[in-house]
Amino acid sequence: MDEQRKLTEALEALMDLAAASDGTLTKAQVREACGDLGLTEEQFDLVCAYLESKKVKIQDFAAPKKSRELFEERETDLDKPGRKAAKDGKESAYYRMYLDELKKIRAYQDEEEAALVEAMLSGDPQAKERLIEGNLARVVRMSEEYLNQGVLAADLVQEGNMALVMAMETYDRQKNFRLHILEEIERAMVEAIREQTGADDVGLHLASDANALMKATEELAEELDREATAEELAAYLHFSRDKVESLVKMSLDAMNMYES
Repeated sequence: MDEQRKLTEALEALMDLAAASDGTLTKAQVREACGDLGLTEEQFDLVCAYLESKKVKIQDFAAPKKSRELFEERETDLDKPGRKAAKDGKESAYYRMYLDELKKIRAYQDEEEAALVEAMLSGDPQAKERLIEGNLARVVRMSEEYLNQGVLAADLVQEGNMALVMAMETYDRQKNFRLHILEEIERAMVEAIREQTGADDVGLHLASDANALMKATEELAEELDREATAEELAAYLHFSRDKVESLVKMSLDAMNMYES
């Protein structure tokens, strides 16, 4: 069972426990539920901040500012009318503010990524923070692939942000960094849709997209007389490049599982 699946199950168990305890948990209960995950203090803070964003009160816990900013939904007078609007598919004022704030973050260049990843693996916390920060916009772009499936974009982004942070901890040099985070973010969004809507056909949509990618790969290879790039496949299928790369990773994983 992968770490993302374990984390999802731990969070679900904690939400159920909170529901039976008037929406309140202790830090000890959270630690016990996440005991098998070996969380660092930073990760533990993120888990607690996530739970508090879901209206769960954690006794004797004050989330660090950076953790709150990833998951907290601030209620203001502007937001309150939007509560009903959100049910009609519109996003909250806070989410629009969040998107505006993301525009101020400088995306790192592809050639910077390898150096940042190496620094993170060497224990540099600033490199890890920069990798997280530099991929927040990617999470938003990926959420757009799952709109109109019964879950608000803000919720998808929240789940994707959590998966992004956790993906930093589960990464090792044997993996392709970009594909690793894409897979974890997508998995979290799919699980969110299943959990919130009870839909069983999310996997079918992914399988259909994977089949379309395989067909497009063959068609473009014949047309171009060479293997198509991710950008060319994305344009051909009207997918984002992130989605193409994630589908490639899923297909490779499935192939490796079959061969083993």
